[in-house]
Amino acid sequence: MRALLAVMVCACVAVSADAAGTLRRGNHFEPSSLDPHKISTVYERFIVQDLFEGLTEPGPDEQPHPGVAQSWTVSPDGKTWTFVLRAGLKWSDGAPLTVDDVVFSFRRLLDPKTAGELASTVYAIKNARLVNTGKLPVEQLGVAAPNADTVVLTLEYPAPYLAALLASGTTAIVPKHAIAKFGDEWIKPGNAVGNGAFVLKEWIPNGGITLVRNPNYREPPSLDQVVYEPTEDLDAALTRFKAGGLDMQFEFPSIQTDILKRDMPTQTKIVPGQLTYYLPLNLNNPKLKDVRVRRALSLAVDRALLVSKVTRGGEMSADTYVPPSMPGYEPVKIPDFPPSMPERFAKARALLTEVGITPATPLRLTYTHGNTSDRKRIAVAIAAMWKPLGVIVSLEGLEGKVMFGNLREGNFEAAYVGWQADYPDAASFLTPLLSTNVVGNYSRYNNPAYDALINKAAATADPAARLAVMRDAEQMMIQDQPMVPLYTGVNRELVSPRVHGWQPNPSAIHLSRYLSIDPVAPPRQ
Repeated sequence: MRALLAVMVCACVAVSADAAGTLRRGNHFEPSSLDPHKISTVYERFIVQDLFEGLTEPGPDEQPHPGVAQSWTVSPDGKTWTFVLRAGLKWSDGAPLTVDDVVFSFRRLLDPKTAGELASTVYAIKNARLVNTGKLPVEQLGVAAPNADTVVLTLEYPAPYLAALLASGTTAIVPKHAIAKFGDEWIKPGNAVGNGAFVLKEWIPNGGITLVRNPNYREPPSLDQVVYEPTEDLDAALTRFKAGGLDMQFEFPSIQTDILKRDMPTQTKIVPGQLTYYLPLNLNNPKLKDVRVRRALSLAVDRALLVSKVTRGGEMSADTYVPPSMPGYEPVKIPDFPPSMPERFAKARALLTEVGITPATPLRLTYTHGNTSDRKRIAVAIAAMWKPLGVIVSLEGLEGKVMFGNLREGNFEAAYVGWQADYPDAASFLTPLLSTNVVGNYSRYNNPAYDALINKAAATADPAARLAVMRDAEQMMIQDQPMVPLYTGVNRELVSPRVHGWQPNPSAIHLSRYLSIDPVAPPRQ
């Protein structure tokens, strides 16, 4: 196996050198799906947004730009959005892209048969929640096409962030005709049809995903092809980047941050993200049913130590979930969290003693994490913080694809994950924690009072009042402690000097169509 991997690495370097128009992107994890309506991670989103467009698309600055729609207008009450489609749109196979595809796509995303991972993100659309929970037919979704070039989205409540949400990848327009022909096989190489700047050519499991130019895209990209490679071994990915085998790499070992900033300052990109790393706790597990146990686990984590000595990438410690960078959102306060770590630790010990957990009668807990050096170091540090309380941790490092599958199935006790905003609003963090969700609500948090507050916020037209209700909801959720927030994250990226067009943004979204790459000079004879 090691010999085979060595051959593959050499081949990849050779391709990079020979194909001047090829951009090689290290993507950390292998995706579970490239179906826009079934993705759940940013690693999948990166690829999907090269293959598909929504009504809007993210520009280099991550602001929503015209996508399938050339323009849009919003009614004075903010509840009716009218999109005018571009003329002459085509799918990559030459078939026309019509308003029927747009209506079909929204209905498919919300159809419970699709099991869309992030369908709840568009619950602002009229009847979306009822359709997604099977209480209304998809035909009653608030998406209509009054004529051949116009699509109207009717909302339950004003959603000023909608243009950004429609650029997030989850709401990409998908080909009705290809799905009808191929069913679940429609997204495989040879069958795949898209409307983005690139089209899927090849997918070698754990070996790379190759995209080539879409001949029918409105603006031919500079690149001939893009190769996304899974790079879970961040140390190996760093070595490959330095050798020229990768042109871009998403994430690098945090322990290397200071060295890279010193030795490769222009290639090392560290950008604050709208991103929180946390430990979901499985509330269906008997070990974690008692809120005192969950609160003690949170109290005992020394977040300041974690970000200063372990992650060391500019992260900020966080006791709460929504990042402070969210526009207009004031972070909530936790009144029963003492200010100093000795006081927090003492309170954690007292809580666990109340339920009979001590070093003599320990709680044995499995902590699941992605199988990378960074994730393991964080896990080891947190396990050491919990051990004096009588919490004995077994570490379980898994391939990312397997780990996220286990999270969706509830097959874990405690796990390490990150959640990145799909759009710049606190709802992007708090709505996924509704009891009806799985993705984003890995803990299986189920509090009717929390659901009621989120629904109330959704129905509140005044922006300041809406955010105040969301703060109340987050305050309630944190008191229930279905998770252990750790820190707000940064995006750590490596970008070769050969790459042009890269711009920093909080979600690390860099559509390949906005990028170009210098050719490699041929070897001297």
